Amino acid sequence: MHLSETHVARSTKLVAFVILMIGFGGCARPGDHPISPDCSWSEADQQTLKLETYAERRHLRKDAATAEDLAIRWADKYYSLQPQYDSRREGCMDSLFKGLADNHRVDVDLVRQYSRQRDVVVDSAAILSFGLLYLAFVYYLIGKLQRKFSEDESVNFWAVTIVLSVGGGLVGLLVGNLWSIVIETYRLNSAHLSYRMNRLPFRQYWFVCLLVGILSFWLIAFIRSRFGQASLWRASRTSS
Repeated sequence: MHLSETHVARSTKLVAFVILMIGFGGCARPGDHPISPDCSWSEADQQTLKLETYAERRHLRKDAATAEDLAIRWADKYYSLQPQYDSRREGCMDSLFKGLADNHRVDVDLVRQYSRQRDVVVDSAAILSFGLLYLAFVYYLIGKLQRKFSEDESVNFWAVTIVLSVGGGLVGLLVGNLWSIVIETYRLNSAHLSYRMNRLPFRQYWFVCLLVGILSFWLIAFIRSRFGQASLWRASRTSS
């Protein structure tokens, strides 16, 4: 088995492990909660959240995300494709946020603020898992490309690499965005992402992701050409 194939196999296993961690790392997910017809917040746990510990802040963030998801699903169910959709969704969300705030004795504006916060752990897992898979693919692709050029064609090799890096970066950005949407959908157990897709890192920081994808091509090409291309060219001349 070639080194590149080993990297791909290991990365695939790691990605699968990360997805399992994300999927089974928590208990109830926002999409598990049934829609309230009258947009009222219902929760057995009525403890006061002072937000002094990470567990309390995480609790409020999960509840706020659940309330937002309930409002979106409620509006999608009762007012989909209707002119009053946005206003009805926001009205339902206000009602749920107020009920949640009263339940935990916190300010309603704080609940709204927490609903917009991203889960850093999940975002990091999504970015790192896709990044490893992307790097493994680039490593494999650069290895294939090296075998098509002789030692005297290094200029041509780099010209093709630069062009390929732009296309690869764009494809990586699109696939990475899809990757994060799939993970977010599974994490929330809800296909009603709506405007929340715009909060995903691959959308918020798309230019940075594109730039990193392009530079990754160049870095891996440099590493492979610096340490591995000479041996490939010698092996090619020996076999010929």
